[in-house]
Amino acid sequence: MAEVNVKILTIGAATQDVFLSGKSIHARRDVRTRDYVEQFPLGAKVEIDSVVFDTGGGATNAAVTFARQGLQVGYIGKIGHDPAGAEVIRVLRREGVATDRVVQDPKLSTGYSAILLATNGERTILNHRGASQEIKVKEVAIRTIEADWLYISSLAGNFALLEKLLKHANNHGIQVAIDPGHGELSQPKKLKALLPLITVLKANAEELRSLFGGEDLRDTIVRAADACPYVVGTNGAAGSYAAAAGKLYQAGQYQKVKVLDRTGAGDAFGSGFIAALAKGLPIEDALTLGSANATGVVAQIGSKPGILKTQRVKRMRLKVSSLEGK
Repeated sequence: MAEVNVKILTIGAATQDVFLSGKSIHARRDVRTRDYVEQFPLGAKVEIDSVVFDTGGGATNAAVTFARQGLQVGYIGKIGHDPAGAEVIRVLRREGVATDRVVQDPKLSTGYSAILLATNGERTILNHRGASQEIKVKEVAIRTIEADWLYISSLAGNFALLEKLLKHANNHGIQVAIDPGHGELSQPKKLKALLPLITVLKANAEELRSLFGGEDLRDTIVRAADACPYVVGTNGAAGSYAAAAGKLYQAGQYQKVKVLDRTGAGDAFGSGFIAALAKGLPIEDALTLGSANATGVVAQIGSKPGILKTQRVKRMRLKVSSLEGK
């Protein structure tokens, strides 16, 4: 695919992921909470049927989406000088993602996740954040960043870094999209104070509710609509909402597929949405590409195999209404 003359840099976590699945990993409904649960007796040996290795981390997943959509993309993050870090670099370079801004620390280990996959696609992630959460402001060389877009995922609550990135971006005409992680969401006042400096806020329904309240995702998006130019919320198979330019957009599920693994679906949606905007496409196409990208990801095991390699997707039918009086 021909490259688009748009440069985007992603910054955030990078991990080595191992997916473990088999009939011994069941999803059961808790009779009280109705949540899916699983339990293993300590000391037991649990047999599994399949082991799949991949790389993950929101920023590397997004970088692959942008590369496959023909954008010029680079990744900024911190990894260890170990086999897991080498695999992160190998996969990014294979996809055409620039890695010259990656920091490798021989004293730290690369982030690592073990994902237990149930037969219905639900999963439990055992996550070691590793080097990703140790990145320092001075290691990013912010003053040398030149791009059209910054895509920021989890920074493990490093608001000093986040603030400097946002100020640099605003001073140099760089648009910013953020898909905040737990570290940022756990400090809602700090995060909300920075939202006027960004272009796109993307999060799932629960995350957005923690910032803005609301009875359901629609209500939450309406409450958040003035926070920044684009506010996008996802709710799994129930679809998504977005607020922009005084309008409220509702999109359903792009396509029904057998869900094998939900890991990385949120990253796929957010990066698909931004890829379309970065190309100058309207929000209808952005919601469509985000939804289609997430659909591709959940149909395969791993965060990256199902990421779309083409932008040719049929535009979804959306419900559009005015935010006035909502």
